[in-house]
Amino acid sequence: MRVKLLFKIVIFVILLTWLGSCSDKKRPKTGFNKQDSLANTEEVKALSKQIEDEPENAELFYMRAQIYGNQKYLNRAEDDYKEAYKLDSTNALYAMSLGRNLYAMNQTLEAAKFYERALEIKPNYGEVMAKLADLYFVVKEHRKSIDLLTRLMKLDAGNAHVYHMLGLNYKEMGDTSRAIYHFQTAIENDPSDYESTLYIANLYAGKRKEIAFEYFKAAIKIKPKGVDAFFSRAVFEQQIKMYKAALLDYRRVIDLDPQSYLSYYNVGYINYENGFIDEAMRNWGICAQMNPDFSKVFYMRGLVFEEQKNKKDALVQYQVALDLEPENVLYLAGLKRVN
Repeated sequence: MRVKLLFKIVIFVILLTWLGSCSDKKRPKTGFNKQDSLANTEEVKALSKQIEDEPENAELFYMRAQIYGNQKYLNRAEDDYKEAYKLDSTNALYAMSLGRNLYAMNQTLEAAKFYERALEIKPNYGEVMAKLADLYFVVKEHRKSIDLLTRLMKLDAGNAHVYHMLGLNYKEMGDTSRAIYHFQTAIENDPSDYESTLYIANLYAGKRKEIAFEYFKAAIKIKPKGVDAFFSRAVFEQQIKMYKAALLDYRRVIDLDPQSYLSYYNVGYINYENGFIDEAMRNWGICAQMNPDFSKVFYMRGLVFEEQKNKKDALVQYQVALDLEPENVLYLAGLKRVN
């Protein structure tokens, strides 16, 4: 009898659990999941109760979506933003907020649709213009991005970010002169704009113009521990064979970022170019340890071994490089020479 009674109790408990799970699945969207205490703060619970009483109130859904978004519960935020927009599709703020949430979820095309809808509702919505211009830049729709930024420039002529983004678009399109012009305008509106300053430095460096040094210096003044500025200047110095200066800057980079494997690689290359083979191999060894997937360092070590008539070790290094980058013609040629 006891066994039968126990069996019935177990079946009853399982049934209750199953019914409970079914009721959870059928819970309406306007409610909240009591099991998720992180998402359902007291503020969310209060809003959810209001939504149950006023299911046609778009603003309540929008307010709850904002809380979910701030908590990084993007799926929940998306549901609520969509509900708010569904209830009031003429509200530009709802359309923009939904677009922003979708963009955060990497749903770029969907995000663009709602940004564009927000601009249809409110043509001079500056915040949406900026977000949509950034989105177009990311998806390489540079002309669309520039058109929006030009409109935004007329609304907010002193906005450094607008000029910075114009510079980035023209840079990606290969129009260096316009890129420099807009980066310079960004700096005029915001002298602390490190990124625009560094972009100008790199663009001038690409043209082998000494004026690049002025902008590298300005960037470092803005951000004294800016690894990017020291590294970019070192690369420029290396390219124009200012090896001592380059080595000093690479040393600064390594001091600031001990895991900078590219600095070790470039220091090794400078040593190789100047005949300091042992020092080059030492630096490349450190580089290879830091990043075993960096194929170039194995190719260069193979080249040294080949020059030293050490075909066995050269073969090993070339093979590693080729395994990492099977389509590289240079690596394949090296392997064939020693094999």
